[in-house]
Amino acid sequence: MKLSGEALRARLEQELGAESVEFRPLFLEAYAVDGKSPGLLCLPAGPEEVASVLRLCAENQASVIPWGGGTSMSLGNIPRAAGVVVGLEKLAQLIEHDDANLTATAQAGMQVAAFQELLGQRRQFFPVDPPLAQLATLGGIVAANVNGPRRMQYGGVRDLTIGMKVALATGEQIKSGGKVVKNVAGYDLCKLFVGSLGTLGIITEVTLRMAPLPDSAASVVAAGPLDRCARFVEQLSDGPLLPAAVTILSAGGNAQTPAVATWVEGFEEAVARQLRDLAALADEAGLASEALRQEPHRRLWEEVEDFGANGEGVLFRIAVPIGAMGEILATIDRWSGEAATPARYVAHAGTGTVWLLAGNDPSSLGWFPRLIALAQGHKGHVVVAAAPPELKAGIDVWGPAPASLGLMREIKRRFDPQEILNPGRFLGGL
Repeated sequence: MKLSGEALRARLEQELGAESVEFRPLFLEAYAVDGKSPGLLCLPAGPEEVASVLRLCAENQASVIPWGGGTSMSLGNIPRAAGVVVGLEKLAQLIEHDDANLTATAQAGMQVAAFQELLGQRRQFFPVDPPLAQLATLGGIVAANVNGPRRMQYGGVRDLTIGMKVALATGEQIKSGGKVVKNVAGYDLCKLFVGSLGTLGIITEVTLRMAPLPDSAASVVAAGPLDRCARFVEQLSDGPLLPAAVTILSAGGNAQTPAVATWVEGFEEAVARQLRDLAALADEAGLASEALRQEPHRRLWEEVEDFGANGEGVLFRIAVPIGAMGEILATIDRWSGEAATPARYVAHAGTGTVWLLAGNDPSSLGWFPRLIALAQGHKGHVVVAAAPPELKAGIDVWGPAPASLGLMREIKRRFDPQEILNPGRFLGGL
């Protein structure tokens, strides 16, 4: 029998304890998703309690919004309902750090910055640079498939996630992968849950690949006209240097011209050599260059990582083949010059990802169909990664549905038959 809202709250309080269930409207406003406030907030203390919450919500057809650090809640369509938010802040323990095998296992609610601090004690780190790392959680960046500038060297979240535990909508708990890099038995469900945005289950634990902490790190910023920046990137990709990240920054703000920021790291002798070679390459391309170390280096990449994360404006994520990056950016620059309010971008040249930030007004959505056509012309795609809810209404922020949508619907039906998990937020209204 389906319970009323009061009765469901009483059952959840019985399962978790009254102190772990919040229902005051003013408190719940902080957990609104695209303007929709939940009726309840649950803060389970462990994976078993997460599973219990899901089982009760499924039995009563109550919609569930998983919540980590809240940094990716602007991603996705407006949910059809926001009944119960399941916060994972109490699942924040490091379970195991196997430094010999460069792997670590942690609960999904652990914040990325805290995770990095613990790993750093053994001279290792998790090579993903998400926005707002002080708030972002491990489970959140895996569920949203959030990557950073150094993806070109270390791979993305999908590559670095080798195991996980998940609570399904039925209350069942499953495990996929393992604690070693080479585990190839059966279906790799990790790949299925990475980027699923909490629509198939709630991730409660992840096992991730680590990397040795580099001895030294620095950057070269080479500024000049966009065509010269593109030529610099092309020469860099054809050469022997192995940077950790190569990012093209548009003009705008305090920058008068576009620039290429190149991150290098490793032993100090190798870093110093790469800085000299990059300066020479920039000079050959007709760009003015500057080397950054320590705090200026850190601030530069923090700004790149947090680009568009303040919730102001419409943020687009464009993914195209690496070879198309120059043409894509030239077209965007031309359109931006014709717009009433110019857009700014951060383009990760080594992975083909462009983050474009337009204004906070309705006209900014006019970029969407143009960007879709531009990306599709290069076999890419575009997503509205963040926008005010009044601008997202009536559109699918994921763009045109792919040919695989039917298969995705069937997977959703098998994992979440009552469609209680993040209903409607994924592409095609899944």
